[in-house]
Amino acid sequence: MLHNSTAGQRSQKRTRDAITTFRAGGERIVDLARSTQKETTAALETAVERGEVEHLVIAGGDGLVHLAVQHLAISDIPVTLVPTGTGNDFAKAIHEHAGGDSVHADLIMITETDGSRSWAASVAIAGFPAEINARANTMSRRWGSSVYAVATAFEMPRFGRQQVVLSIDDIPIRTDSAMLALGNTKYFGGGMLPCPDALPDDGLLHLTSIQDVGRLGLTPHLLARRGGSAERKEVLRGEGRRIEILSAGHEFWADGEPIGSSPLTFEIVPKALRIKEVLQTGR
Repeated sequence: MLHNSTAGQRSQKRTRDAITTFRAGGERIVDLARSTQKETTAALETAVERGEVEHLVIAGGDGLVHLAVQHLAISDIPVTLVPTGTGNDFAKAIHEHAGGDSVHADLIMITETDGSRSWAASVAIAGFPAEINARANTMSRRWGSSVYAVATAFEMPRFGRQQVVLSIDDIPIRTDSAMLALGNTKYFGGGMLPCPDALPDDGLLHLTSIQDVGRLGLTPHLLARRGGSAERKEVLRGEGRRIEILSAGHEFWADGEPIGSSPLTFEIVPKALRIKEVLQTGR
């Protein structure tokens, strides 16, 4: 089991509930959580490399999923998701799509100019919502699920657009973007819908850019939690297997975690993560 040992009381209770459920089913639980994220990452990496993981339970939010997929991508190790975090966008999308069934989900492979690679499970995002995400990560846990709304209010005075040069399957595109999202699933930021048509196993990477708008034009997309879903002239959408962000200096976040700045290449890898189930525990 992978979980955050420093999480809040409610999250830890739901983790204990999950442990009770698995033990009642005869499972032996090995706790991979350590006192720091670096130590937890090392424990997971070692267990995977030694072939000691038969089934990984991830009890946490999108950040813990992001950590796990760096070591589970293309491994065929079955995963159970126990959504206990502040944002559980990946688990929510999987549960809505597959219900109680297992699914081989796609993952996003991210390649930097030096050839180094990392993975994302749900949505990579740049622009104003990325700034919101960065602000939310510095805020107190007492805000709970409202943290993104509060972070939006704090960040609104700093709103700005970015000129982005990109390509979708080698087709060049330019966009003056207030929000740029590349999605394997539909949700981001605790329930916003930047890529409403994205499915976790459709073999496609979905792009949404909210372009040519000021802060008032972007606000309805954020407040309605339907960013990019409306058929409006400021919404640019596309889909493909490979999206290259060619212009430099755009800071990206994926699964709520910072992944670095462009140029970056995003590519969908089909059936890269084997998900057994999403286990809903008491709240």
